Amino acid sequence: MSDAELEDESEPLEGEVIAPDVVKGSRAWLEGFPLVQVLGLSLPAVHRVQDGSTLADGEGDRRCRLIRPDGRRCGAPRLDVYGVCLVHAGGGGMHDREALANMSRKGHAVKLARKQRRELLGIGSRRAASPRQIARVQAFERASALATALVSAPLDDPSLSTIERQQAVIRALDATFPLASTSVEVSLPADADGAAAMSWSDMRQLAARLLDDGSQV
Repeated sequence: MSDAELEDESEPLEGEVIAPDVVKGSRAWLEGFPLVQVLGLSLPAVHRVQDGSTLADGEGDRRCRLIRPDGRRCGAPRLDVYGVCLVHAGGGGMHDREALANMSRKGHAVKLARKQRRELLGIGSRRAASPRQIARVQAFERASALATALVSAPLDDPSLSTIERQQAVIRALDATFPLASTSVEVSLPADADGAAAMSWSDMRQLAARLLDDGSQV
């Protein structure tokens, strides 16, 4: 019987004995279910023995006797009363379907975040990330904290003087709105004769470059 075959466990299971002092999934909880015959063992009706499983002899050890359909034997300790471990007998802490779904979603989210992080860093089988790349990713992940430390924290710090607060503002502006600089290279006539030889079109183009507005004068 697989997990998928179990009924919705948000409702009491068939044969389940509800007792306020019994922990769901515990051995005492399992004892409230009727027994069924599985592979020659008497197991609770909520057991998790999958179809195609077999049993190991189990003489001389204390391991769960269940051998999974893929041939691997369970390594958990057995319950003598059942011959299998608590989980395969149907117990354990995996009875809250909603909690399991949340765990699955969180696991997929972590895997996706790791994949996106590796892609952002350019990490692959032939390329490793540099400390600077990793630092950039961590800065991106903590962008809100960085912004608070850069802008809000200095402005809200009552211990700073007016001058210190102004300096903090200047640094914040420089980091967030840096002044742009540009360089322009123009060729000017070397003497009056060269200037006199310039046509009206040449002088308009020269004036436009000096004004750096890309328009004709």
